[in-house]
Amino acid sequence: MQILINESIRRAIKILNKYGSKTIVVVGKNKKLAGTLSDGDIRKSIIKGYRLDNSIKNIYNKNPIFVYENQIEKKKLRKIFLEKKIYLIPVVNTKKKLIKVFHLEDVIENENLSDDIKKNSKNLGVVIMAGGEGVRMQPYTKIFPKPLLPMGDETIIDLIVSNFLNHNINNFYVTTNYKHLAINNHFKKNRANINYKLIKESKKLGTAGALSYLKDNKENLFFVSNCDVLISINYKKVLKFHNENKNDITIIVSKKSIKFPYGVCELNKKNNFFAFKEKPNYDFLFNTGVYLINRKEFKIINKNKKLDMDTFILRLKKKKKKIGVYPVNHNKWHDLGNWKSYNNFIQKK
Repeated sequence: MQILINESIRRAIKILNKYGSKTIVVVGKNKKLAGTLSDGDIRKSIIKGYRLDNSIKNIYNKNPIFVYENQIEKKKLRKIFLEKKIYLIPVVNTKKKLIKVFHLEDVIENENLSDDIKKNSKNLGVVIMAGGEGVRMQPYTKIFPKPLLPMGDETIIDLIVSNFLNHNINNFYVTTNYKHLAINNHFKKNRANINYKLIKESKKLGTAGALSYLKDNKENLFFVSNCDVLISINYKKVLKFHNENKNDITIIVSKKSIKFPYGVCELNKKNNFFAFKEKPNYDFLFNTGVYLINRKEFKIINKNKKLDMDTFILRLKKKKKKIGVYPVNHNKWHDLGNWKSYNNFIQKK
């Protein structure tokens, strides 16, 4: 997949669509590496006013990551892919002529799987709840569904998927409702290399109702994630914690201390003044919207009935199921469901 430096944006889009890729290599005369061009580069150019018939020469990345053909080591390539979160790495000779292109799947090997993930890979699935309308992110979500909002060169749902792929977890179920077709087309074009199935809700089922579609699945365990959450976490450790504690559900929470800027009055049991606390610190555990759940617990969810996750968890508690809590540092959790946090994340990216 390559394109000449003087070709049009329209031509680049056709190539990306044809091969279902997110990035292509840009070459000059004699196939000399010039750079790379991503669908994110194209989106940014259109926003800036470029037309489809304009050349790509002013919009592609002129400083791509590449390797020389005599420096190929799969472990190093894998490290680059996972750290830089890129889709391809060009390989060139000493004259920078393009020799070949590596993709992530070319360098991932089974021996890199952790023992816990190996053991559970066939019984472990990931559910991404992507059926909501994204009301807090309007007006853009009237055009794009929230999971497809751009995050640099990627989208929110691409980053969620990549986080799991980086831990060699590749078994996805995406529940959809609002703008189902757009999400379906995105996965067909850009995610051909993963194991996934889209589940279309017959109606809006809340943040847990769609799990009823999976109650008879082959997997025994599911990571369940909202589609507007990014979390930097070692999934191996969560899996180990869940299994060792024999939990029925593990809630991944974010631990944060909040300091109040005021003095606080404390009262006794009779509601009379007892003491002052000057600018106290309080520790809170916030629900991140990511869970690890045993499939058998889905049996209490009625099919095609709306159910939110908090109600589902309270039902499990009432049935005396074991509910574990796995804390992560607050700076490892990004809630992208509102404009303030979304823009803050984009600026840092």
